[in-house]
Amino acid sequence: MMILWMSVFGLLVLAFLFIVWPLWRYRHTRVLAAINDTEVDQRLAENVRIFREHLAELDNNLASGAIDEKQFAQLKVELERNLLDDEASLRALNIKSSSKFGIKTATAFCASVLLGGVLFYEKQGSAADVQIYSLQTEKMQQDYKDVMADKQPDPARARDLIEKYKSRLKDEPDNLQHWFLLARTQMEIGSYADAVKSYQEVLTRDSKSAMVMAELAQAMFLRDRNQMTPPIVDLAKNAYTLDPKNTMALGLLGIDAYSRKDYRETIRYWQKSIELMGPDSSGSIALSAGIEKAKQSYIAEGGKLEDLQAKSAYTVKLEVSLGAAPKVTQDQVVFVYARAWQGSPMPLAIARIKVRDLPTTIQLDETMAMSPAASLATATDIEVIARVSPSGSAKAEIGDWLGKKGPISMKSVPEVIQVEINEQFAGDAAKSK
Repeated sequence: MMILWMSVFGLLVLAFLFIVWPLWRYRHTRVLAAINDTEVDQRLAENVRIFREHLAELDNNLASGAIDEKQFAQLKVELERNLLDDEASLRALNIKSSSKFGIKTATAFCASVLLGGVLFYEKQGSAADVQIYSLQTEKMQQDYKDVMADKQPDPARARDLIEKYKSRLKDEPDNLQHWFLLARTQMEIGSYADAVKSYQEVLTRDSKSAMVMAELAQAMFLRDRNQMTPPIVDLAKNAYTLDPKNTMALGLLGIDAYSRKDYRETIRYWQKSIELMGPDSSGSIALSAGIEKAKQSYIAEGGKLEDLQAKSAYTVKLEVSLGAAPKVTQDQVVFVYARAWQGSPMPLAIARIKVRDLPTTIQLDETMAMSPAASLATATDIEVIARVSPSGSAKAEIGDWLGKKGPISMKSVPEVIQVEINEQFAGDAAKSK
């Protein structure tokens, strides 16, 4: 806000100088050349004396025949014109007090513009919005510094911003952006009940927004202590219908399917969400763990893993085991994936488990692709890899333990491929990433 007012003041100063400076220069020049009434009369008298002398010379020249009547008349007119011009110039140099009126008027005009502009902006402008924007920017900067210093951002900043939103919304109750930002800020400090009310205000003004529907459903889910209810499910379904790529809606629908023990639907929703977010995101890592839990629950209730997998002509079944050499812990992450042989390092299908799940059987198929354009269906020869990642990163790091097999032709995939994790990654990312 201060920057805005400083900029406005600077521009007004420039405008003031642009108008007043030429007036001042003009007045200053006139003052330097100015004469009083006495000096004007003296100079006029001197000019009249000179005029009479020249006129007498003309009379003498006419009498002596040096000039004729016509020449005499022309020269006399020229003398008279010069006398009048000199008088006009002298009168112009005699500055009156009224000459100061221009600068005073310009100064008063500039002051009026400045004061009128400030008053108009206070009444009709968006000073409050600018102040909120400045507060938002400051909060983001301070929160970032706290995160970089391994500290929790101070919630007091969010509360101050919430009060500003509420105050502004009293004046502009239909401001959609402020309602939306108010809801998100309330979510940030865990005021889920208040966030639900704010999101509902947004939805009444923008009833076809899939993003608002999904975020409202999320706020209701958290308000109800992670319990799915029919209104939450309806909102998530509507959001998903409007935007099939809304990952928040996909996540909630997966939770609903899991609560109904529909593990196939759970896996479908969450796998699609992972494809949209990418496997390295924190949300994808959590969903991958959820997918494995859904698979285990399905098997624990008498189901078969083969039945749970999507039916596809392009599947690779792996038996993954841990060799004797690796020094790993039970909670470390294991990435199991297939990729093109001597091609792009992007996985064609990927699954995520824990070391404690080994040995295990995993079936990779098209539904586990990161992109529809790069799946098992698009490959000719593949390589399968199982890699333990102590850091949990999807990107291979020096010191990771892995096992791999390849090349494997997709035209003649073995019924089961044995992969033993017994090799330490030494940094050849092009081969073992």
